[in-house]
Amino acid sequence: MKKKFILIFLLSSFSYSQTLKGVITINPQHSLGDETELSEKGKKPIYTSYTFSNNKSIQKLISNEGTSIDTIIVEHPDVEGLTMKTTKAIIRSNKLIIYKDYINDVFRLEGEKKNRQLNTEYLSIKDNIPTHNWTLQNETQTILGYTCKKATAEKISFGRKQYITAWYTEEIPISDGPKIYNGLPGLILQVDNKITLIKFEKLKFFKDTNTEIEAPKNESELISINGFQLQTMNKR
Repeated sequence: MKKKFILIFLLSSFSYSQTLKGVITINPQHSLGDETELSEKGKKPIYTSYTFSNNKSIQKLISNEGTSIDTIIVEHPDVEGLTMKTTKAIIRSNKLIIYKDYINDVFRLEGEKKNRQLNTEYLSIKDNIPTHNWTLQNETQTILGYTCKKATAEKISFGRKQYITAWYTEEIPISDGPKIYNGLPGLILQVDNKITLIKFEKLKFFKDTNTEIEAPKNESELISINGFQLQTMNKR
């Protein structure tokens, strides 16, 4: 109850006649469930826009992403014509929308990508807004000119324990953050979950401005976050 009260207070303290917009970078570090380093192409940052207004937020992919298939031909050094073809795929969403409605506790995600066969796959998630069991730490650093405090959490994601470090600022009283992250006494400006480093690069306030934020329309059958994780694990 105490956490819920703090969340409501923080959201309501951000003026209804303000809009916050920003740009977020998502920097891949490792593949899911794999501690090996990614290729330089796999490490290429992904950029999304961010908008918060009237206790809702939305993030949309703004960088040009997609699926690339690299083909490599290797040949035996001593036997002419003895060759082998291998392929390596880097699959990224060419559409990604993340929506949070704090008034009605609704989380929505819409994704679209092409698989290795370059067939289009859709992902439509609807659930309650994800929560994290944050532990506040006595460390600070400056990000984008804001004094940020550190928080850590552990969470089971795709069947594996995930260790999360977040940096949030109480100077922006919004209990939101990039991707699925939220629930701290201020806007989360940076998150490191060992798979990706996610951070705000730009932020700008628009006073006396309300922005209408609507939930995205689903392109496929709606599933829960847990349902998506189970579906993904069963494909491994």
